[in-house]
Amino acid sequence: MSRSFTWHQVEPKDWRDKIGESRNAGFTFFDFLTGVDRENVEGNQMCEVVVHLAKADLSESHFISTQVLNELPSITDLIPAAQWHERECAEMFGVQFNGGNAKPLLRHENLGRPPLLKSTVLAARVLTPWPGGAEPEIKEDGRKVGNASRRRQRPPGVPENWLKP
Repeated sequence: MSRSFTWHQVEPKDWRDKIGESRNAGFTFFDFLTGVDRENVEGNQMCEVVVHLAKADLSESHFISTQVLNELPSITDLIPAAQWHERECAEMFGVQFNGGNAKPLLRHENLGRPPLLKSTVLAARVLTPWPGGAEPEIKEDGRKVGNASRRRQRPPGVPENWLKP
């Protein structure tokens, strides 16, 4: 069986209309809705929201995406299964879905920045010893045991100025 995949990049104002058109054209199988942290051509931080719809026999698929700063109309009245995905995207990327359920899934409502944004610094990475940065053990007689040539590595996502004393 051959499958065809079609990508549609739409403006945020056309988001609901395009999803409604796809659903009315027989694309009724909803697989996922997710966010991707991106920079637009002007260098602004944006969130690209992507939804995947397919025909029931999975012969054709539509990927519909749009780039937003922070809010988008909800599609839960068109596709009820998207509710959980919208709530997750709101928590993890900070995109608010107008008209959808805003109840948090895992995080407290005002618990800092969304964790999946590249600009969010995760403090736990600074506090937890990073296995790639293992220093050699120094014995009582001054000998170094272990790989002394390894340079200390910074945990991913931690700015350099967070590690300076």
